[in-house]
Amino acid sequence: MNNSIANKKESEIKKLTLLDGWSLGTGSMIGATIFVASGLMSSIAGPATSISFIICAAVTLIIALCYCEMSSAFPRSGGAYIYPKETMGKAGDSISFLTGWALYGGQGLGAAVLALTCANYVNAVLELSGAGFTFIPTYFAITLIILFTISNIIDTRLGNAIQLVSTFAVVGALAVFVAMGSFNIKGELLTPFMPNGFPAVITAAAIGWSSFGGWSVIPNMSSEFKNPARDVPLSMLLSLITCGISFGFIVIVMNGLLHYTQLGIEAAPLAAAAATVNKYGALIIAFGGIFAATSTLNGLMMTGSRMIYSMGREGSLPAKLGEVRKKNGVPAVALAVTGIGMLVLAATGMIYVILQMVAFVTAVSWIVSCICVYGLRKNRKDVNPLFKTPLYPITPAVAVVLSLFMISRLSSQAIMIGCAWIIFGFVLYLLFRFTGLKKFCKDA
Repeated sequence: MNNSIANKKESEIKKLTLLDGWSLGTGSMIGATIFVASGLMSSIAGPATSISFIICAAVTLIIALCYCEMSSAFPRSGGAYIYPKETMGKAGDSISFLTGWALYGGQGLGAAVLALTCANYVNAVLELSGAGFTFIPTYFAITLIILFTISNIIDTRLGNAIQLVSTFAVVGALAVFVAMGSFNIKGELLTPFMPNGFPAVITAAAIGWSSFGGWSVIPNMSSEFKNPARDVPLSMLLSLITCGISFGFIVIVMNGLLHYTQLGIEAAPLAAAAATVNKYGALIIAFGGIFAATSTLNGLMMTGSRMIYSMGREGSLPAKLGEVRKKNGVPAVALAVTGIGMLVLAATGMIYVILQMVAFVTAVSWIVSCICVYGLRKNRKDVNPLFKTPLYPITPAVAVVLSLFMISRLSSQAIMIGCAWIIFGFVLYLLFRFTGLKKFCKDA
């Protein structure tokens, strides 16, 4: 009887399509990367930032190939959290917890920075339109998080609809920017193309790469896809290709409208570049920034909450986190906890501290997932994934090495903050595994 109820709940959750997956990945990547980080990257590499984005996409694509095999082998919610448990034997349980915790910090709670970003873009629109007033960013961010938490608890289809609308609105705004800007590019601004040499291009790539991980939110929602074995890998690859190509074109246009040194000091570099053409273009981009922030926020809230939902369902965290609403199969408790955590972070307003943590912990989860491909091939002969990593065993090794190289380009502060978050997670693991708190977990 209980099994039939559980199966019914699982079937109720399966609502997502390939298009939904693409919008989740694309929407999650478009956010801070192109609307904020592109300015800093341009100040470092100049117009050659377009090459930096291609490098970002190439490195991430190699990592994604490993992810695709793992997601098609284990097509259920949790993504990187469940892979070590399934492939690494006895050590897999603790590694799974730490990997899931790291990814939750990056994609779940870390999404609070997008609420603050949205508040800043709303204020930019108000200033450009001459409204005469602006909002207090932290208050606006808190309100936005509450609204998105409620909308996702009501039904993922509502959050899903918001995701689709936001993603297409952002893509539309960026298309307008490219079309408008292409006819106003000043050739002299694109020379020298690589003013600070190739090492600067690599440094810029590392900055962009740290914000290029939106595709990895897709496997966290594997159990919600109608055809996860096919649609999850395809969604990841298509979203990466879409953003890699798009970002390259956008950065070329941006650098052709405004000098790269000026882009580095602008809080909203795309809007500043568009303003050199006309005010209305800047206004369109400012609206695009709003949609980008909301799209990314919604996508990460939807998928990040599924991480602790999976951890609660698997018995690593309190069982309440692994429960779903009978009405619509939504993990309401996990969503509420994620929303509360995001509210706390948004209230601090520490946007740069949050971003630094996200970069490191997300990369750690990628490395573990790539290593899991070896465990899958060696220890799980009974599993036959629909997608297999090409050029095995070379590809996973290259993915790990490239990830470590990118991490080495991050600041020491980012690494320390990320390590502190993982250590905190390890303490929770010990408490819920070896103390009286274990009784709150499934199968305690």
